[in-house]
Amino acid sequence: MKKQFIILLLAAVCLASCHTREKVLYFQDLNTTEAIQTQALKTLCLAPGDKIGVTVTSATTPELAMRYNLTQGTGSSSTQNPDNQRYTIDENGNIDLLGVGRVQVSGLTRAQAATKIQEIFRNGFINDAVVTVAAYNQYINVLGEVAKPGRIEIKRDNLTILEAISMAGDLTIYGRRDMIRVLRQEGNATKTYFVDLRSKDIFNSPVYNLQQNDIIYVEPNRVKMGQSTNNDNTFRNVSVWITIASFLTTLGVVIWK
Repeated sequence: MKKQFIILLLAAVCLASCHTREKVLYFQDLNTTEAIQTQALKTLCLAPGDKIGVTVTSATTPELAMRYNLTQGTGSSSTQNPDNQRYTIDENGNIDLLGVGRVQVSGLTRAQAATKIQEIFRNGFINDAVVTVAAYNQYINVLGEVAKPGRIEIKRDNLTILEAISMAGDLTIYGRRDMIRVLRQEGNATKTYFVDLRSKDIFNSPVYNLQQNDIIYVEPNRVKMGQSTNNDNTFRNVSVWITIASFLTTLGVVIWK
């Protein structure tokens, strides 16, 4: 009878362990040698509210090119503010380019915007103009059960959801891996997408490639929600211990009969 008790106890431990693994492990359905189709990295497009820096250079007329570059001025307050050298894309997707006028850049990648502005300069302003565009003020927000929630700056032309979660310090043990919410502004509406980190399907999710202003929310699991109040937490602890004590008492009676 003692042998049966040990076997039963080991089985219970194994079942509990497997159940925990299913809740915690990432990419559970991905085999070791399996190759899966993954979305190509998508370059971010400029959007209203983004800030961009535009630099114009010329080999033959460098002084002329300098006239089209924003400068920080000579005042102490202006030299300390890098925004003085950046254009803010307005609500219509335009910038008012120095010496040129209004240019539509929203919806273009950084490289496409540079090419468009360069063509404008070469068509009547500076024949050998070379234009570079740098993007600023692009962020995503990560909330909920991660180690370092907050706003994350996008410093490259692309960012995946896995990279963003990694930059936020990964999920805590209390975060639900099966229901990651991604809120995205699409036109005049906010759309919600759901991602399961336990599945390889994440690599083909519509939100695998993030966009600026996306919000990632990691929902807490039942254990974390049960700790929201002291009364609830105490009740859960007492009930668990009563259940365990009852189970062990029953087994002990069966074994020693």
